[in-house]
Amino acid sequence: MAPGARRWLVLACVGALVVAMLVFALAGARSRPPRAVSHFPADGAETVPASSPVFVVFDKPLDEDARDLDFSLRDDSGASVASALRVSEAATSAELRPLEELGPGSYTAVLALPGVLEREEWSFTVPRRKPLTDGGAGPILLALSESDTTDDFYAEMLRAEGFTSFTTVDRSRITPALLADHELLVLSGDPGRSRSSMVRAWVEAGGRLVVVRPRGELAELAGQRRAGPVRDGALLEVDDPAWGAVPLRVHGAVDGIDVAPDVEVEASLVPDSGGSPALTLRDAGRGRVAGFAFDLARSVVLTRQGNPEWVGQDRDDRAPVRTNDLFFGPAEDDTGTDFVDLDHAEVPHADELMRLLTNVMGGLTAQDAPLPRLWYFPDDAEAVLVMAADDHGTPTGTADFFKALRDAAPEGCDTDRWECPRATSWLYPDAGLSPAEASAYVDEGFDLGAHVTTHCENWSASSLDQAFGASLRAFRAAYPSLPAQHGSRLHCIVWTDYLTQPTVERAWGVRLDMNYYYWPGDWVAGRPGFMTGSGLPMRFSDLDGGLLNVFQQPTHLVDEVFAGDPTAVEELIDRAQGPEEYYGAFGTHIDFSTSFQSEVIAVALERGVPMVSGQQLLDWVDGRYASRFSDLRWSKDEMTFSVVADPRAEEMLRGMLPVRALGGELLELARDGERVETTIRSVKGVKYAFFDATTGEYAARYASAS
Repeated sequence: MAPGARRWLVLACVGALVVAMLVFALAGARSRPPRAVSHFPADGAETVPASSPVFVVFDKPLDEDARDLDFSLRDDSGASVASALRVSEAATSAELRPLEELGPGSYTAVLALPGVLEREEWSFTVPRRKPLTDGGAGPILLALSESDTTDDFYAEMLRAEGFTSFTTVDRSRITPALLADHELLVLSGDPGRSRSSMVRAWVEAGGRLVVVRPRGELAELAGQRRAGPVRDGALLEVDDPAWGAVPLRVHGAVDGIDVAPDVEVEASLVPDSGGSPALTLRDAGRGRVAGFAFDLARSVVLTRQGNPEWVGQDRDDRAPVRTNDLFFGPAEDDTGTDFVDLDHAEVPHADELMRLLTNVMGGLTAQDAPLPRLWYFPDDAEAVLVMAADDHGTPTGTADFFKALRDAAPEGCDTDRWECPRATSWLYPDAGLSPAEASAYVDEGFDLGAHVTTHCENWSASSLDQAFGASLRAFRAAYPSLPAQHGSRLHCIVWTDYLTQPTVERAWGVRLDMNYYYWPGDWVAGRPGFMTGSGLPMRFSDLDGGLLNVFQQPTHLVDEVFAGDPTAVEELIDRAQGPEEYYGAFGTHIDFSTSFQSEVIAVALERGVPMVSGQQLLDWVDGRYASRFSDLRWSKDEMTFSVVADPRAEEMLRGMLPVRALGGELLELARDGERVETTIRSVKGVKYAFFDATTGEYAARYASAS
């Protein structure tokens, strides 16, 4: 046989062998039973919401004759939990939906299919949760009422402003003993005649009170008398240059009031809004009282979440209904004004109102009981970029984005301290990222999850829940080894009603929502700023009462609006780092259709702004909220306190002490007997000493007034 012929014969034999091996392997794969490759909740999960579904994803479909699946859920006593079972149409996943919310405790999911699936079990825990209004304990007494539907948001406002330690009670439970144990009372509404008398006696004996829309005896104590109409949508001017010249928009009712001659007026409505006082201060006996003529919490909630009267309306005539429709005023059949002042979009109206409360609290307590607080972001950062991309199936978009951030990282940077630029990418399952690549990126501190879609269609509660289930299951099937997803931005940012989406998100383990999206371009008209009046991640408020444990993180920097114009990014950051003090975590949208990501990265590097993923931001907020000041004591010229820093924030927390307090100026701060370095900064006209708030025992010494 000729050499060439022998060579072809050998190649033919080898080829036949390879084909035979492939056929054998494929036949084996077809005959191999399915395997469960991903569970939700994950085995060992400890913070599962009570409304959570339970699902499992298989690596191949169950056979038609093998769908009699034994899939059940048992509580820690072994009792079966009544649930509805659903196998997906493609038979690649199965879901259990408990018929009632799960109570606190441990649960075990059991999966088996005799002759097909080996018995498998995994467990998770639904924790016993304290109310979201619970602030542990502290020198601040927060008195709320279930009848006031946004009252609970005062607790969220205190935490966002760095006052994470406070005592919360229903205002009907105020007692003289409870008041005596606290330095400051924050009270919304009317506690009734007898308790108003208790509060008045406590204030006149030296207590300090912040009261919202006071009535009866407390209105008299604050030196306020109702006079004139109740207004809505008013504009507020603060009598302090630290707030600038732009009036702040107030949503919700504002009482027209007259004040007594000895009242100090700190803020008033502009003349076009009636001109009456809106925030007052007054000495009362040995105490002091501040009175707001409007519901501060309700105004902040509405400013952040939009106009509930516009729910479900496609006001900008760009289907579907989106979050911006809650702010878009001039609809086709409604000539109303925008719910946000886009002529002054650069002003975070909601945040400025909260800082007004902060300054009032500090002013009331500085003389005798100065209150420490925590800075908004790690290591004195004034601006943070939350880098978030929506990958609609691009071949290399996510990989190129992550590589650009990796290349921008300084040598030897620490990801945990926000020194290495990182980001989130929400993916369609067909995005060009392999499971191995995805796992490697997550190991480096990047964040990945499903880009949930309703295909740009308006949703109902049921269809939105199904969309989350379908998208999360598909993502788990594609990337079974990745950790659970905790953030989301729905494709097309569809927002059909006010609070269904965060409610559904919470059931699926999502706690960071980035759907509040500063768009469209012809409405925004190139003006960088705040559609929601805020740069701070905060929980959603249910207008029927209560808080939802999902953080609203707006998307301020949208590529469809600002791509090709890096000055918009620069201006937002410059106002955070500059004299305006418009601090914020600024969300981004990147879909790899422009060069926007490169523009954002360049500006952030130039201005020294941390670039973080949604998961990093959520971990930080949880850690900051869980950190505590405790055991506060005050004497003539010294205060002592303890810090218990949560591990998620321990190395990055910055504490703040008022420089002027106890009749003098801060001389020295010590931790566990060792001097602590401080940095003096002015925030809204008040000087603070910033310090590393690591766990320990602290003593702050002030210059004696004598």
